Amino acid sequence: LSGYTFNYTYDGKASAGLIAQEVEKVLPSAVKEMEIPLQVDDGKEYKTLEYDQVIALLVESVKELKAEIEELKKHK
Repeated sequence: LSGYTFNYTYDGKASAGLIAQEVEKVLPSAVKEMEIPLQVDDGKEYKTLEYDQVIALLVESVKELKAEIEELKKHK
């Protein structure tokens, strides 16, 4: 997964996030399709992320990296 920065098209506000289609490939339960009332209610459904699910995996990956670093430090 990659993080991206972007500006919302409807108000130009800067933000950051992940692309739902990329997340969907590895964690489909974190992606939902829903209508989002933007400036114009176009009736379209958009993919949205439940970031709490993504955060849980990020915490676990940090733990794994920390353990790997500690192991490498032992063999210095």
